[in-house]
Amino acid sequence: MAEKLTTKFLDSDGSGKITLYANKLSNGRNFYGKFERNTIDTNTLIARIQKRKAGTNELSLQQTAGFLKEEILEALSRGESVNVLDLGTMYPSIQGRYNGKTFDPGEKQLFTAKFTPSQIANSALSKVSIKEISVADTSPLITSVINLLTGKADGILSKGKSVHLDGERLKIDGEKGGVFLCPLNENKEPVQDESTWIPCPIITRNAGKNLEFFLPDELESGAEFRILVRTYYLKKDELTKTAREGLSETVTIA
Repeated sequence: MAEKLTTKFLDSDGSGKITLYANKLSNGRNFYGKFERNTIDTNTLIARIQKRKAGTNELSLQQTAGFLKEEILEALSRGESVNVLDLGTMYPSIQGRYNGKTFDPGEKQLFTAKFTPSQIANSALSKVSIKEISVADTSPLITSVINLLTGKADGILSKGKSVHLDGERLKIDGEKGGVFLCPLNENKEPVQDESTWIPCPIITRNAGKNLEFFLPDELESGAEFRILVRTYYLKKDELTKTAREGLSETVTIA
């Protein structure tokens, strides 16, 4: 995923945006999306009610909201599900896995609150309109691949030897981050099945613009791959929740 498209919508009361991440491991331009929303509180809702309904008493609305909150929490504490203003159902659910048939409440939280939106709530989202589209790219970008044994950037790499990558945003971090060799399918596209990827765990240089690593010794001569860099690095001491990935052009093992 070396590309993301950012879509924004704006209205008089707020703004939000949809980020579409391009998956370059798939055929065509396939995307997965993330909606980055603004969160408003009860005070904002009350202000909007007063704007629509002139003369509405703010204190009365605040008290009513407080009463509803107290009763909803009381119902949940009894193990009851609550239909919240016909917008959806809030209910208690078991979380985690446990050994044996007993549970010690002192060890961990047993219950968690969950919410299932109603059709009314889902239908309200149909009113969201897209008014502005912008394009951004925060994924690793590989601009050159150099065989450090030969010093050439001709796409021919030597098994068991070191490879140098130039580019942008290449620094690897995160538990599942790393460098991988992705085999190609019959259409010369990288295979999406991660179980077929070959990891290159020996990384000798790990920087934003340069990356160096060793290829495994057991690679087959003539095999073709694309190098994939996966990272969760955002900035110093900060990681992203979603992996960022970049692919090289096709390379051949000598």
